[in-house]
Amino acid sequence: SSVWATMFPVTEHLLETWDALSITAGRLTGGAVVLVSVFLLTGGWGRILTGVPWRKILVLGGVGVGGSTFLLAIGIGHSGAVVSALLATTAPIIAALLARVVYREPLRRGIVTGVGLAVSGGVCAVLAGGEGVEGLRGGELFILTALCLWTWYSLTAQRWLQGLPQLGIAALTVASGALIVVLTVALLSLAQLVEVRFETSGRSLGWIAYLALGPASLALFLWHFGVSRVGITVASMYGNLAPVVVVCIAIWFGRYPTLLHLAGGCLIISGVVYVQLRARATGRRGSA
Repeated sequence: SSVWATMFPVTEHLLETWDALSITAGRLTGGAVVLVSVFLLTGGWGRILTGVPWRKILVLGGVGVGGSTFLLAIGIGHSGAVVSALLATTAPIIAALLARVVYREPLRRGIVTGVGLAVSGGVCAVLAGGEGVEGLRGGELFILTALCLWTWYSLTAQRWLQGLPQLGIAALTVASGALIVVLTVALLSLAQLVEVRFETSGRSLGWIAYLALGPASLALFLWHFGVSRVGITVASMYGNLAPVVVVCIAIWFGRYPTLLHLAGGCLIISGVVYVQLRARATGRRGSA
């Protein structure tokens, strides 16, 4: 979650010279190269040759990966990294509700209390950065929509692609998402419906490479691995560390922690630990 969270300030910085579609295309293409290469080197050829559900992979990649990444970039551009990180703390609530409504998954014991603590911590961490929230700026709906698409993708990928290793799920869906986004950029550019903006300086390309190696590959693989083990709601709660990471980056630039920073971090950690302890206690009682 910490690697993924760095995506907020990096994307905000790149949007000064890149458009959202180009950032999405560059980030996912680089991530696809990394993930597919590792997947093939670890025996993925056999998985692909024996047949995989390509139609489902294209839907998951195009909508879940490409769509959510693009909308997130737009949202960050309109709302800023800090407000976007704050909105990301709603991910556990979205995950719990979607899992319940779409797949009839029962709510974990203690999830309401745990989510409440974690979301409160995220709010504290963001407000502690001194940015404040000066009203809505138009990107909030894009952020929330992106979170919904990402949650759907995370839930559905584990069901549609059962039998594939988590590395394979990450590699194939990111590759399909990258393909669809690149084709979309090319078609819209040729039709002169969008203005493509990008910078080829070493610094900008370095940030794109970082987004590809970190959030789009390593973080994505670890995310699927975590979801497969602890479920989407608990995994989303760990994402509530995002505001802490974003604020810490601001601190790195000379802004130091306050009591509100510490309180926010403690609330986030408390929420995650609380849900885990309640789940373990329930499991022990069930096996007794």
